[in-house]
Amino acid sequence: MKNTNTTKLIRLLVIEDNATLVLAGLRNFFRPERDLIQVSESVSCVEAALNQIDTGRFDVILLDLIIPGSSPGENISMLQHQFPGKPIVVYTSIDSNLWRKRMFVSGVHAYVHKNDSRDTLKRAIVDAFEGKIALCMGTVNTPDVGSLSPEIGENTLSITEKEILAMLSDGLRYKDIGKVLTMNDVAIETVVKRIRKKFGASSTPQLIHILTEQGLL
Repeated sequence: MKNTNTTKLIRLLVIEDNATLVLAGLRNFFRPERDLIQVSESVSCVEAALNQIDTGRFDVILLDLIIPGSSPGENISMLQHQFPGKPIVVYTSIDSNLWRKRMFVSGVHAYVHKNDSRDTLKRAIVDAFEGKIALCMGTVNTPDVGSLSPEIGENTLSITEKEILAMLSDGLRYKDIGKVLTMNDVAIETVVKRIRKKFGASSTPQLIHILTEQGLL
């Protein structure tokens, strides 16, 4: 990894509902004396961060995308309001161009997959700390925020349909998806059935396979 001019220790506020596993991985990834990065604070939800953490105790927020019972967009908005100027790095297991675009539109500095390398995550954290947009997971150029409106549909699926299918492919249940998208289970099931019929799929796994093969997901 290339050298950086950053010489200050970067303190992370980690917001992650599956804290035990993720924190263990991060502490193995980063040694303060070697990387100048350390986990300073950790909480399981955004509400805990807002109520318990002082802005002077961290430099960068490392945020899980999907936290049960909350909306990613609302989480970003609340954190930006409570901690203005603190950069946010989304650290997620969801590999989705749609979510990546939506998060950049919301003002995050990076979107990193949990399977990405230590160097990729470190670069994203350092770049965010320095006020740069850290473009990971195959994104090459700085996004034109004006062209990334989450309301614009792509191909033959709407943005909402793609989001639902992306989360289903990641193993989320209708209940969890409903909380993220503020939709009820019946509405989500109706959407999935309609898409299955449209593409001639007899099951959701088959639908996801078809859409992946066609490059629609």
